[in-house]
Amino acid sequence: MLSCLFVLNPNAGLRAGRRLLPDLLLRLEEADYLPTVFVTRQRGEAIDLVRDLGGTVDLIVACGGDGTLNEVITGLIRGEHKTPLGYIPCGSTNDFASGLGIPIDPLQACDDLLRGDLRPLDVGLFGEDRFFSYTASFGAFTAVSYSTPQNVKNVLGHAAYILEGIRSLADIRPLHARITVDGRTFEQDYIFGAICNSTSLGGVLRLENSAVHMSDGLFESLLIPFPADLLALNGILNALRTHDYAHPSLTFTRASSFLVESDPPIRWTLDGEEAEGARELRIRNLRQAILLKTASRE
Repeated sequence: MLSCLFVLNPNAGLRAGRRLLPDLLLRLEEADYLPTVFVTRQRGEAIDLVRDLGGTVDLIVACGGDGTLNEVITGLIRGEHKTPLGYIPCGSTNDFASGLGIPIDPLQACDDLLRGDLRPLDVGLFGEDRFFSYTASFGAFTAVSYSTPQNVKNVLGHAAYILEGIRSLADIRPLHARITVDGRTFEQDYIFGAICNSTSLGGVLRLENSAVHMSDGLFESLLIPFPADLLALNGILNALRTHDYAHPSLTFTRASSFLVESDPPIRWTLDGEEAEGARELRIRNLRQAILLKTASRE
């Protein structure tokens, strides 16, 4: 039999991974895998586990939300492992899964990964030693990802509380940043910025599948300048709702490397988890850094 390290976050989303664990393990065993289950108890545990053991198994399965997946990917890269990775999404947003067409039903996702092929995927390097699977973001739409209690996320849904939670300019704190992309510089006050490798970003950013190639070495970036008045704010929200990224109030680019300068440093989220910024921060694309086992296609 083949060996499998099964990393489970039992509290992700509506706890579907915990409820369906026996069925998931049975599917793995029927596919000739002998799974070893590791249940995470606190943030960061999966990083060390996968770093130390990731090279000793034939397959690693991350069962949880985007944060769980981030930890497993971080462990793989820090351990310099090329072990295939499977993902069973059980979180409240599942943006990474959405971008790849991975089913949000855990049992179906498990079936897909077991019959799927290997595909290389890009990973983001944030500063010197942190990584992200699909987004690094800052501003008005991001702090809620790590500050909102899990039970509230489960009830309201991610896009609802992000888009509807901002009703006036009084709710928005401008963040000044200078962002250099391929020799071009954008500098002003922003309410939101994202550097991502996904067709979905919590309901704020949604691109056509044909517009995003998750192994091409490029990230998509969306910047939203601080609006001058409520009319401009409404224009921004309408552009986001209709996915009009060519709107003059938005800045949309593609690149492999970004230099972000801000003083004081701005706070970020990486795949929905809080991250400290820096006065000078480099974000780079690590092309085809991991191998994902999935039946979905770009």
